[in-house]
Amino acid sequence: MGFERLKDLASRLRLGKVAPASPWRAPRTLDRGPLGEADLDLDGKGHGLALWESEGQLWSMPIGPHSAPAIMRLPLGEGTQPSIVMNPAGRGMALWKYEAKGERQILAKVLGGAEEHARVVFRTEGQVHHLQVTIDRRGNALVVWLLEKDGGIEVMTQSFDFRDLAWEPSPTTLGNPAVRLAEPRIAGNYREHAMVLWEDEGTSAGLVASHFWPGDRIWSDRPMPVVKQSTHDHRVVMDDQGNALALWIQSPHGNRSLLQASFYDVQRSEWGEPEVISQAQTISSPRLVMSGQGEALAAWCQAEGHGASRLITKDFRKGRWEAGVDCLELGHGSVLDFAIDLGPGGEAGLLAVHRGPEGEWVSARLRHHEWSPSFPLLPPSPRPCSCPRLRLCPQGASALWIQGAGKERTLLLVETR
Repeated sequence: MGFERLKDLASRLRLGKVAPASPWRAPRTLDRGPLGEADLDLDGKGHGLALWESEGQLWSMPIGPHSAPAIMRLPLGEGTQPSIVMNPAGRGMALWKYEAKGERQILAKVLGGAEEHARVVFRTEGQVHHLQVTIDRRGNALVVWLLEKDGGIEVMTQSFDFRDLAWEPSPTTLGNPAVRLAEPRIAGNYREHAMVLWEDEGTSAGLVASHFWPGDRIWSDRPMPVVKQSTHDHRVVMDDQGNALALWIQSPHGNRSLLQASFYDVQRSEWGEPEVISQAQTISSPRLVMSGQGEALAAWCQAEGHGASRLITKDFRKGRWEAGVDCLELGHGSVLDFAIDLGPGGEAGLLAVHRGPEGEWVSARLRHHEWSPSFPLLPPSPRPCSCPRLRLCPQGASALWIQGAGKERTLLLVETR
């Protein structure tokens, strides 16, 4: 079901003309066994790819709300912790880690191009953490990771040129993060503007950003301060103009937690003053997504004392945060994990794992102007659910998660009609 049909359904529901009916198909199983991490992405025509790990082997399967169900999975090689990105034209990058004889490697495979095999991007005897990738409209990619080696920690990045099918000869070191291995976060847009945020421990202690200039294909020579205070769980996103939005949590000792945000104006090349988005006894699991037009959606969990954790969302439009928030009731107990996404027309989606007295639920909500009711995608299960992933495209949405533990895990996919 495309989003225009979802919009019509939402309108009819508000008028009471139809009973609530789920826009989601029945889930289907992609794999079973001792599964590792999984990821997925979609292009602008409703075609995409699911990528996951099972016993050290990577597998992929074509997916998409506009695609016929695939009948077989395809091997991608050995590796763990896969991630995937695709642009609207269908070009993309699959990225994963591999270890052999004490050497750690980052491997990448180009999607939608002439390359057939994966390439080794980086080799090290150290540890690679928090591997991420972003891609532009041509298929050029930027990869970022945290390297831990010989007692030191570095934020590193490397670029890929789709036209020449060539990686940079060696990575660039952007800086040294805080000792506690705070995750660097990368954001990019279709013109290959990009930035990486991380916690710095130098003279500008706090959250800093390093910028990528696509014309010269170089990174800024020094990081720019975003906020000079201790932060954690930061996120960053970027629109097609190069404006960016950052979100983070500040937890002062003995005080209530604050969810703060700052907007980067590309015309003025500066970050705005931090703005408090929410405050509560406990704030956790911030998520942030942005469309190319500059509309953004933030989501997080917050709780007071020993009360139940609530899932909150807030919209960002025309360079500022909208008044008020939405509290998304899911109909069952506390939220364990969730994923959000934002479509090119402002459509939004939520996939949540939450626990109730009967077990763990996986539920979804979609929004076109207003949030739909919460639709359970499976009956409650005594088995744990994890790794929720959600992607939207103009034709609808695809979502996956893992159910079970150990050797009895199941990878499930569900898509809109």
